Amino acid sequence: MDVDKLTTRVLLGAGAVSLLVGVALAVSPGLGAGLPFGNGTIMGIGGLGILLGFLSARSRLRSELTETETPNPERPARTPTPGEDVDRMLYEMTTLRQGIIENREQLEGRLEGLAISIIRDREDCTVKDAREILESGQWTDDEDAIAFFEGDLSAADQSGLSQMVSGKKEEFEPKFRAAVAALTEYADIDLDDLATEDEDEDDEGGLLDNDSTVESNWNVEDSSIPSYETDEPFEDVSLQHTNRWLGVTAFGLVALGVGILAFNPGLMLAGTVGIAYTVYARINAVPGVEHLHVERELSETNPGPGDVIEVTVTVRNDGDSMLPDLRMIDVVPDAFVVTDGTPRLHTALQSGAQATFTYSARVERGQYQWPLLTIARDFSGGLERTSLLTPDVELTCVPSLTVAHDVPVRSQTTQYAGDVSTESGGSGLEFYSVRDYRPGDPMNRVNWKQLARTGELATVDFRQERAATITILFDTRQSAFVSESPGKLHAVDQSVHAASDVFGALYDAGHLVGLAAFDTVPCWFSPGAGSEHRERARLLFAQHPALSPQPPERDNIQGSYIDPMTHVRRRLSSNSQIFLFTPLVDDYAAEVARRLDSGGHLVTVISPDMTASRTIGQQLTRIERTVRVRYLRERGIRVVDWDPDERLDLQLDKAQARWA
Repeated sequence: MDVDKLTTRVLLGAGAVSLLVGVALAVSPGLGAGLPFGNGTIMGIGGLGILLGFLSARSRLRSELTETETPNPERPARTPTPGEDVDRMLYEMTTLRQGIIENREQLEGRLEGLAISIIRDREDCTVKDAREILESGQWTDDEDAIAFFEGDLSAADQSGLSQMVSGKKEEFEPKFRAAVAALTEYADIDLDDLATEDEDEDDEGGLLDNDSTVESNWNVEDSSIPSYETDEPFEDVSLQHTNRWLGVTAFGLVALGVGILAFNPGLMLAGTVGIAYTVYARINAVPGVEHLHVERELSETNPGPGDVIEVTVTVRNDGDSMLPDLRMIDVVPDAFVVTDGTPRLHTALQSGAQATFTYSARVERGQYQWPLLTIARDFSGGLERTSLLTPDVELTCVPSLTVAHDVPVRSQTTQYAGDVSTESGGSGLEFYSVRDYRPGDPMNRVNWKQLARTGELATVDFRQERAATITILFDTRQSAFVSESPGKLHAVDQSVHAASDVFGALYDAGHLVGLAAFDTVPCWFSPGAGSEHRERARLLFAQHPALSPQPPERDNIQGSYIDPMTHVRRRLSSNSQIFLFTPLVDDYAAEVARRLDSGGHLVTVISPDMTASRTIGQQLTRIERTVRVRYLRERGIRVVDWDPDERLDLQLDKAQARWA
């Protein structure tokens, strides 16, 4: 039974009569003796009112306010920090007492694999020897770290599960932390930001000893904006009753029923007032937001990625009725970050009146046309209408591909002229050698001085300069969308920003440059040259879904496994160099670089460092990434370990000096 609908029908029929009777009895109590009702009828009406009141109260307790939850565009879309998965597993094990066996096995296996890799690298031994060194404890003096790797920890500590179930302190986490610390020291890895200034002032102790802090790094409310997408200038999202008057309905019915049974005019009047408010909330008109006119002004309609623009929104009420409660939220795209002001306004608009609000936002690559979310309520607040109004204004953000610095290119070249010096002689600028004259040699390369001195013809060869074929390859899997802290650019954004400058520098140097990405969304743009090729590359940077500022939807990454590098390997030419942009957050990215290098491609890895070391999970991922960087360098693969807080051109200059 729908109590709310039944109550409404009863109220509409009996509310007016009850109001008149209650007022009459309150004014003249003696009128009650002349009513044409028997005691049984009066008691029945009173009992019915009380019953309906309790049913309405029950409905209110079981229901919630159905007001639209407004988005929060002031907060940037959240991207995870490397290591959150480790912190989450530890939190589940120690605090929630969930997934103890599964999480424990994963953490043990992950740390054991890392330890073996570190020992192999340092001792230059086989996997078998490294495992023996690990289990023997020869690599450290920390007893807790040694105990963590002594045989099968899960089998050795049979009492661990029962301890955790019973609520006793589990020894796994202290040993896990000790093992991470020991590996950090053994691998000679510097964790340079163990604590922030706020953490240093914490009287409770270090960050790593605070379980609540570990939780706060991953177990936070998702700050992303709810999806409001529309292709229409005006679209109604919902029209609903807010249920805010259900409690008043219950009070009114109970008061009216008790007042009838007790023949108390005061209670009857109080009940009829509550019922009157409920009826009033039900019969109000729908707010006319379809007559709102929205204008959005942008300080710049074609900004570059990372630029800050000012947005001014003006809303005018062109309807005949007043909007007493109007809430407006500009649904800023997730890729934007609001830097100043607020993209929302709560006001009332008379007919013909207008309201304006202004904010600033940092924009990202792509084409955007976003709606204004309006939430309008009637005078009572019982009826709520949610709509989307989209102004006819579009923002296009495309990188300029400007040349900011030189990019070191290796000697793998094509037959086309360029600026890469080769080890072969011919036409060029830099002297290479002198050889015997051959018929057909150009006259401008004949060594006339030698002919005058010896009478023998000779030809001067210069060092030939050729163009290189270069493919800029992006790691755009969902795991690559990580950032060091909330509000900072994630690794894919950092990579695309840097790659646009790299592309411009390589293009201006005369190389054949292409783009590719390995993800569930194939991305391939063959290396080429020319102004048309450059313009197509600019648009691809801004519009291709694989290079989007937002991570792929979960629906797009589920299903049967497909190697995301398959389509890239099929199209790569044999003489193409690779500039691989990846945060190196997992072994797959390092394996891609190794396989490409072993396939004959000269690989340069440019890796933005998104790791931190505030929690034990973040420390572990920093160690893992450092090991991957060392692994690639030991195999002759160039790696630019890039701190995004520093300029990439300076990092490239340092790397070039080291490689030279």
